[in-house]
Amino acid sequence: MSSISSFQQAYEEYSKQNFQKSYSLFDKSLETLKQDSVMLEEKNMIFINLEKYEEALIYLDKILIIDPNDIEILIRKGKSCEALGKTEQAIECFNQILSIQTYNVGALRGMAIIFINQEKYEDAMINLDQILQTDPNSFEAMYFKGIVLEQLGQHAQAVNYYLKSLKITSNDTSVLQSISLHLVHLLGK
Repeated sequence: MSSISSFQQAYEEYSKQNFQKSYSLFDKSLETLKQDSVMLEEKNMIFINLEKYEEALIYLDKILIIDPNDIEILIRKGKSCEALGKTEQAIECFNQILSIQTYNVGALRGMAIIFINQEKYEDAMINLDQILQTDPNSFEAMYFKGIVLEQLGQHAQAVNYYLKSLKITSNDTSVLQSISLHLVHLLGK
């Protein structure tokens, strides 16, 4: 029995003043709803991992019906929207998160990336600075701040942030290569 039909039966019993039966059916409905929610989360993660973001959005929206302020789901939705080029929807998701948690690093990161892609470097800088206030050792925020500073022509500061991010970063060769390319470019000027 689906959570919806169970809920409808519970409501019917409640209307008939069969409170004990209504209570039991509401409990059953809620348990089914929790199981449905877990299944929806698993399905959306499969689609995200397959980079099938349109399909993921279908399941993310269903989960958000159950809990419209689920921060992790809103982050996934924002990232999926951004990957699909649905920038305004992504910004709405990230802003909703920030209205709940002012310094949510995932939402601030998402906004910063959007602003970098839109060449709104000053706006990106605000988000990156907020991330660094929350997590001063975020190599990713330092790396992106280096990119922003480089785009703004502040090369000495950009080099400084690239070097800071190198000190913190893991041994991820793709990250190290990317930072190294920026440094070679800037130091060659």
